[in-house]
Parts: sequence; C-alpha cells; structure tokens
Amino acid sequence: MRTLHAQVVVVGGGHAGVEAAWAAANLLADAEPGSVLLVSLDPTKIGVMSCNPAIGGLAKGQLVREIDALGGLMGLATDATGIQFRVLNTSKGPAVHGPRAQCDKHAYAEAVQSMIASRREIRVIAGSVEGLLVEGDRCVGVRVAGAVRAAHAGGSAHAAAGEPRWDKLAFWPEGEVELRAPAVVLTTGTFMRGLMHTGEQRTEGGRYGEAAARGISASLEALGFELGRLKTGTPPRLRRGSIRWNELSEQKGDERPVPFSDLSGVGADVPPFPSLAVFPVLRQVSCRETATNEEAHRAIRENLHRAPMYSGQIESTGPRYCPSIEDKVVRFAERDSHGVFLEPESLRDDWVYCNGISTSLPADVQDRIVRSMPGCEAAEILRYGYAVEYDMVRPHQIDASAMTRRLGGLFLAGQINGTSGYEEAAAQGLVAGLNAARHAGGQRPVVLGRETSYIGVLMDDLVTKTPVEPYRMFTSRAEHRLTLRADNAPDRLTPLAKELGLLGGGPLGALRVRAYEERCTQLGALHRCIEAATLDGEPLSRVIRGQALSLSDCVRCLPEPGAPEAVWRTAYADLRYAGYMPRVKAEIRRQREMEDRRLPDDVPYESLTHLRTEARQALSRFRPRSFGQASRLEGITPADLTLLSVLVDRWQRSK
Repeated sequence: MRTLHAQVVVVGGGHAGVEAAWAAANLLADAEPGSVLLVSLDPTKIGVMSCNPAIGGLAKGQLVREIDALGGLMGLATDATGIQFRVLNTSKGPAVHGPRAQCDKHAYAEAVQSMIASRREIRVIAGSVEGLLVEGDRCVGVRVAGAVRAAHAGGSAHAAAGEPRWDKLAFWPEGEVELRAPAVVLTTGTFMRGLMHTGEQRTEGGRYGEAAARGISASLEALGFELGRLKTGTPPRLRRGSIRWNELSEQKGDERPVPFSDLSGVGADVPPFPSLAVFPVLRQVSCRETATNEEAHRAIRENLHRAPMYSGQIESTGPRYCPSIEDKVVRFAERDSHGVFLEPESLRDDWVYCNGISTSLPADVQDRIVRSMPGCEAAEILRYGYAVEYDMVRPHQIDASAMTRRLGGLFLAGQINGTSGYEEAAAQGLVAGLNAARHAGGQRPVVLGRETSYIGVLMDDLVTKTPVEPYRMFTSRAEHRLTLRADNAPDRLTPLAKELGLLGGGPLGALRVRAYEERCTQLGALHRCIEAATLDGEPLSRVIRGQALSLSDCVRCLPEPGAPEAVWRTAYADLRYAGYMPRVKAEIRRQREMEDRRLPDDVPYESLTHLRTEARQALSRFRPRSFGQASRLEGITPADLTLLSVLVDRWQRSK
C-alpha cells in the first residue's frame, strides 16, 4: 500500500474543507510542497455551492467578514463572483446589518478551485476516506480508497480558460493509499451515510449526483464517538425562460455594492484574485418575488402522507429556522401565502433558485406548487427539491479549538458538527485548519472568545449545547454584538491573524498587512476630524451619538479627510454605540474573569453529590474547560456555579 506523508490532512472539499486547507497552508507556508493534503471524492466539485449560491445575510455576513479578516478565502471568492450584493437590515442599527451576495455558482467553484490550485502547500487527493489511522489516543492519518477517474476530470462544464485541470493537479490513486499526518480535519458535509429523499424515492448520496461516504461513520462509531442524524433540504430549480420574469416584482441589489473583503477593488494584481483589481467583477442582476397561495397549500395538505417528514420515512430533525414549505403550511395553518424569492444561480445558464419552498414532496406535487405561483404557471422544473439525511458527530465531543476530546490530532468542522450553512462551515474550517497546523507543529491551540467574534460565539455554542436541529448563527446569539459588527471585523481580528501567521506569505499576505495599516491610519484621522468638527454649533460627535444623523448625512457634513466608505461606516458605528461601551466593556471583563477560572480536566463530577443531578449530568457530558463555559451549559444555574466552585476547591485539596 502506498503511503503519503504530510503535516495536515483535510477530508472534504466543501466550504469548511477549503478554509481548513487554506488556513493550514498559510501557517505552513515555509514547509515542503504538499504539506497539506486535501481529499475530495471528486476534485472538480471543490467549492461547489450545493444549495442556494448565496453568501452572507443576517449574522452570516459577520462570519464572512471575520473569515476574511483572518486571512480566509470566502470573502474574496464571493466578491469575485457576486452577481447581486445587498446589505440586509439597514433600517436598524449598524450592529445588525448583514451583508449578503448572490453568486454565480459556476464562477464561485472555479474561483475557489483556482485559489486552492495556486498554493504549492496544498495537494489534492481524489478518493474516498474509508477509515481513520489511530495509534493509541492519537489520530495519525486516514485510509483512502482510490477514486475512479471521472470523465469530466478536467474541470466543470462551465470552466473558463486557464481553469485548473484536476487530472493534472490532483493525485488519483488507483488503489488504497494511506495519508499520514499529525493532524486530520474531517469536513464531510452531508455525505456521511447521506440519504436523499424526494417523495417515496430514496437515493444514497450527500447531494444531487454524488455518492455517500459510508466508511467514516463506521470508523467513528468503532472508536466510541456518539453520532447523531440530521436533515436538510433544498427547493426546486426553474428555467428562467419559462417564467413570466418581467411581470413579477423586482428585487434589486444595492446601487453601490459593499464588498466582503477590504482587499476587493484596491487595484492590485495578485492572481488568481480578480476582485482585487476591480469590484464588482461580474454583471449585476436583480431577483424577482412571487408567493405560494391557497391552491399550493391545498396540494400540500392533500399529499402530506407522501411527504417523507410526515410519513415517517425521515425521522431526523431539520432546521426550524428554514422550514420546508410543507412544514410552513402545517405550522402556520392560518396563513394563505408564503413569499418566494426567485434568484438567478448564474450568468451562464438560466437556472433559478426558488428561495422559500424547500421541499421533499413527490415531483408531481412540486409541479402543482410551482405552477400555482404567479408568474410560474408554465415554469419548467430543471431539478426537483429534495431532503438529505446525514450523520453528524455530537459536538460536545470537541473543544472550542475544533479538536476532538477522544482523539488527539483529529479535528471536526462543518456539518459534521451539526451546523447548517456555508458560512458556519467555513468559519469552523478556518479554526480547525489553524489549530491542526499548530498541533502538527507542537503549538498550543488557539480559541477565539465570545467577546472577540461571531466565530468565537459559534465555537463556544457548539461545545456547550447539544444541537437538536442544524445550528445556524443569529445576531441574537452574540451578547456582544454591538462590538462584533461586520464593519469592524479587521480591527478586531487582523492583528491576531498577523500574529498567528494566518495572513500567509507572498503578495496577498503583504497586501493584507498594508491594507490594514492604511485602514488604521485613515480611521484614526477620521475620528480626530469628527471630534474637531461642529454642526450648528454642537460637536459633530455628539450629534452622531444622539443618532440624529445618518451615515450619508455625516459624510456630507465632513467631506475631509476623504476616508473610504468602509472606514466611515466603522467611525460612524463607533460613535453611535459609544454610550453603551462602558457597560459592554464591564460585561466583557466579567466574562473574561469567568473564562480565566479554569476547571481541571479530571474533575469527577458524578461524585460531587451535593450538586443537583441535572448539573452533574451536564458537567460530565460537556466537561467544560472553564467556569465561563460551565455557566453556559444547559441545566446549570448560578447557584450550581457557586456550589461548584466550593466543591472543586475541596476536591483539589483532597487529591
């Protein structure tokens, strides 16, 4: 059997996998070529947007901005391929603004593949991981069954000139091969024992047209990991030419698109990042709005017995925040209509995504639903909606660095941890890739606190709560959201990324450092100008704090020093929330004190009989690293924490 050696092995080429590989490559930039091995069932599907080709949104946009501030890929790939940019929630304060972009799905995958192919540190392996290599209490690699070379191995059907040819850039093993490394990152998405449902029809697979991965689930179970089962879904896709498109209400993007990356549009030429030279890169489009009606709801109610979620065919839990149309009709029976957004998937074809009618109903029922909607009476369905069930690992078995507690060197990221969404997956991938590379180098893990980032909130939520449905990020989950805004992500995180080596070497890393330094200079100068300015005899800073001026009003009041719009947004938000900062900072200090109070790893919680049974069970299951984490566990009260402090001190003295 052939053996390949590396520093980090990443399994899966989705949004979590590419961020993990990219982050690890940035830290290992001085290592040998191929120090990061990225395993994909089919390299031509790396970076594919399997559901809606949209990035960002409420809270998710903050995640993408943070990924970019930490040197990740998603923001740059989005800026290079976005066909509609909108900032959501602008009627509210800047803390909850959510940047979002509809992307060209073909261009996005190609952009990600080009970025991965540009890195000498990353080598792509085509194959299916059939098991983990374990020595003692450490994961030391994976066993890969060679992939059959696909006929389309040279790239997607829409590949542009110069697109990576994976038959040349990837290693396609003919038989089994062992990949050995000190750190392994699993980012299996919906592929672990994936099962797709459309009505009574069931097909094994993680997404349309792709096989399931069965070996990893069995390997994890054999090692003692507790697995769960979740479900997600997708709506039908329509042919735009069959829709009465121009008769429907138009939803336009922002007149002045806001990029996800502070590097986009700076005019630099750093291949393969087209958004650095010009932003936006692609032609911008609009979406359309339609809705379901009583006729569609009647069709759904008449066929609930054929819906996998109601027939008992699917027993796992789906996302409550993004329910299927059959769930909506049942749960909101008083409503006779639900809005549907028709969103183009690409500039290269006429596929349209029906945002709002995710479903696993049979094809004939989907036909009735779609053709009852205004403008869609003659719509052609190019692909029917379906649900997919898949295995996940209960995330109380990892810590906030993404490494499993059971096996050193094994990291989990993405839907394998029970999350949903491209952005949540990418954020976890970055954390896992960072810590996998540090683990391989014998360094301590890095954990982002809840007060530093939405990524920190995400990781902490995963290790302190058991998801009963796919986890999605919301602004309400971040108690410090006034300081964790989309506009100030680089101010919060880029210095840390530079310190850790996450910005990488080469021209892109140098450009990130220079852009951040220029931003700091501009932000400082702008704050000084605002403090010195007056409006109708009153200090301009006080007027802004009183929320009497909009951002555009402020810019008109103070055209100098001519700071970029991104810098203005941060200065404006800083002043809007200045009055709340003393209380916010006091709460952050209190939380840090709790986080600094560490809990020993070997506390025998079940023997602490003075604690309530529910508290003992929660502490034993999650094994929190600190009193701060313990305070956020389900079933733990303030009284439990007070008693826990006394009992742990007593136990330590008795050792």
